Amino acid sequence: MKIAVVGATGMVGSSVTAELITRGDEVVGIARTEEKLRKIPGVIPRVADVMQLPSITEALRGHDAVVFSYAPGPAIGPAVYKSMVEAGWKIKRAFCNAKGKYLIIVGGASSLWGPSGQQMFEDPRWPSWYFNTASPEHLRYLRGMTKKDIFEELALTRERILADPKVNPLSDWPEEHQREFIAKIAENHDKGEGGRAQFELFANDHSFRWSYISPPWFMRPGPRTGHYQTTLGQLPMDGDKPAGITVDDLAVAIADEVHAQNFVHAHWCAARP
Repeated sequence: MKIAVVGATGMVGSSVTAELITRGDEVVGIARTEEKLRKIPGVIPRVADVMQLPSITEALRGHDAVVFSYAPGPAIGPAVYKSMVEAGWKIKRAFCNAKGKYLIIVGGASSLWGPSGQQMFEDPRWPSWYFNTASPEHLRYLRGMTKKDIFEELALTRERILADPKVNPLSDWPEEHQREFIAKIAENHDKGEGGRAQFELFANDHSFRWSYISPPWFMRPGPRTGHYQTTLGQLPMDGDKPAGITVDDLAVAIADEVHAQNFVHAHWCAARP
């Protein structure tokens, strides 16, 4: 198959690109600059900006499937929300103008429905329950990604909580400054709120073939196992906690869907089995 990956140099996009290439697909990697694309073995580089409708439309023409994996970067604020929504609108318009065959959008966990029957930011347990379920390993991943030392402190605290059989493993953070930090993070989820709104651009639209995949709450780099389970619209759970997946296994699920196309007009998630 001939497949275009928009955002081929990002964390998820690069993994999807590599997975498809190993399967023998002809992969056109689309990004705003060519330098990083040239470093991906086997990819056909194509420079285009999703925010520039004419150029991205031309870049999407002639493919059997398009994987759209866009992220506005680590910034916060209203501009990030706007970027997420506008990118969704632009890729939808460009794909339809290019008469594309199948579009897979990689979204975020915030559009999934949690065990409370509500989406993440409307869940009354947000943000405490979500962050309290984070493993020390995931908190240390966030430390490496953000360079914020408090995540190491949180990891050590969670290790102490988990080591005490008399303490609820999902109990809240004992220090006030820790709880304040979590609350502050929760107030700045512009990317997540934008991703939730982005999904609404596709929901219930059957005028073209699309699929919307949201990763689970806990996703980080790790080994490729090739195994995953799927849910439709629901936040996958691992017992009483949200489930996770490695980036490479999410890429396996996306590559499988490129070929099988089982989730047309569906919102789905892939997580560790």
